[in-house]
Amino acid sequence: MAKPPLRCAVYTRKSTEDGLEQEFNSLDAQYEACSSYALNQRHEGWILNEERYDDGGFSGGNIKRPGLQRLLADVAAGKVDIILVYKIDRLTRSLSDFARIVDVLDKVGASFVSITQSFNTTTSMGRLTLNMLLSFAQFEREVTGERIRDRIAASKRRGIWMGGPVPLGYDVDNRKLVANETEAELIRHIMRRYIALGSVVELVDELGRDRHRTKMQRRTNGPPRGGCKFSRGMLYRLLTNRIYRGMTVHKGEAFEGEHKAIVPQELWDEVQAMLTERASGGARRLGAANPSLLAGILNDGEGRAMTPSHATKPGKRYRYYITRPQELDDTPAWRVSAYDLEAIVCQRLAEMLSKHHVIADLLGAGTEPLKIEQVTTSASLAAQTLRGGTAHKRLTLLAAIDIQITLKIDAVELLVMPALLMKALRTEPDESLQNEPITLTCPATKVWRNRQSRLIIPGAASSKKVQPLRDEKLVALVAEAHFARNLMLANPGCSIIAVAADAGKCRTRLRKLLPIGCLAPDIVTAILEGRQPTGLNAKSLLAADLPHKWANQRLALGFS
Repeated sequence: MAKPPLRCAVYTRKSTEDGLEQEFNSLDAQYEACSSYALNQRHEGWILNEERYDDGGFSGGNIKRPGLQRLLADVAAGKVDIILVYKIDRLTRSLSDFARIVDVLDKVGASFVSITQSFNTTTSMGRLTLNMLLSFAQFEREVTGERIRDRIAASKRRGIWMGGPVPLGYDVDNRKLVANETEAELIRHIMRRYIALGSVVELVDELGRDRHRTKMQRRTNGPPRGGCKFSRGMLYRLLTNRIYRGMTVHKGEAFEGEHKAIVPQELWDEVQAMLTERASGGARRLGAANPSLLAGILNDGEGRAMTPSHATKPGKRYRYYITRPQELDDTPAWRVSAYDLEAIVCQRLAEMLSKHHVIADLLGAGTEPLKIEQVTTSASLAAQTLRGGTAHKRLTLLAAIDIQITLKIDAVELLVMPALLMKALRTEPDESLQNEPITLTCPATKVWRNRQSRLIIPGAASSKKVQPLRDEKLVALVAEAHFARNLMLANPGCSIIAVAADAGKCRTRLRKLLPIGCLAPDIVTAILEGRQPTGLNAKSLLAADLPHKWANQRLALGFS
């Protein structure tokens, strides 16, 4: 009986782009070795897929690679039965990512083969071998990352520019920053105008009218970025960027740089003094009964800034965002309900902050579990603030994250910078943090009324009426339990009695709190957001006999 054909696909990867321009490069060598292996297995029914899945210049630390994503999509569609790789670390260097890939393969009955590492994953010994190989691959990647971070830190202490987006005012020559006199004069002009105007918002308007644009950044992979209008957040970062004083900055510390300063000390000191004096920023908005949360960060579909407005009818005040009158041209103004837009923006941002895997992915695969837990807890608290906090608390949080919002014909688009998001969550962004902005969208409908383009946001008006029922005693209990857990983790090898005595805590209560400190992250998030089941309170949670498995915890507490 003839064996059924097995369709094979070769996956190749190289971490850097060095040598990829050669006629026969590393990717070609991997593909040739894997294809030869597949031809030798023709008697087993193996058929080589002609399509190539190559990822040149992509790290194995995550699975966000175009070639791998195409391959996994074809596997899920039933087009591939066997994945061939030269070594297992070409596929991934992360145990968690490998588990996700295996889930995709298991669902369709597919498998993979490493042609230089012989093991059989159908046996327990084969799975042990595989896990050991992946553990060493992940260890190697993390050690390499540590070495790179140490080298970057040492180089910045010596004042060496270590790459990244080239700041406005400079060009790069032989991997060093050199002053671009035309752009440097623009930097000095911006600082002088800020001193004259005393307002970043007014400065944004003036720079837009004078058609000044941000620096065009040309990237090795992907289209160029930049060449757009200055935003409020961009100007704040420009006005406080110590690189213009000839310094390099690493984790908040400034060091004398190799490059030339382009802003005089007197001008710099005057700008910093004014920024400090006006550090309250939106003091007028913070004092308002209903502050406009999105002022200064909202643009219409034509790229024009929008400003708060309102209309008063008997007994009620209606708030809107409209296109700034001074920016109107031949195209009509845009208008959207402030209540609806603020509600949907806060809700969409809160949804992202509530997804722990999204926050963990931003931090990177090598982040310590304790730091991931701390950041995801901060993200959950921020999500609760966006959903049910006061207007002033939401305003402060949105200003810290500094999102940029653009209205489209059929959607609202939110742009979030990962580094600013991490700072808003009270953690210093790591060197390995992804720099690509996160784009979030919300559906909307554009209509024409009264010579204005209005944006209608489905469901926003009704969504703001739903308020979560947060139990503060229950939240306090969970916080106390996490404190107890961290107390035990900080004293390894000590008994509960000894830790309780040293901390001045009741050992009986400490013993009851420890299981609560190990609740599933989604249960903790639900409690923080007030979405716990009816009947779950501090007293019942403290008395509950909690299982160790998260799935069983959800059943025991009524979450599923």
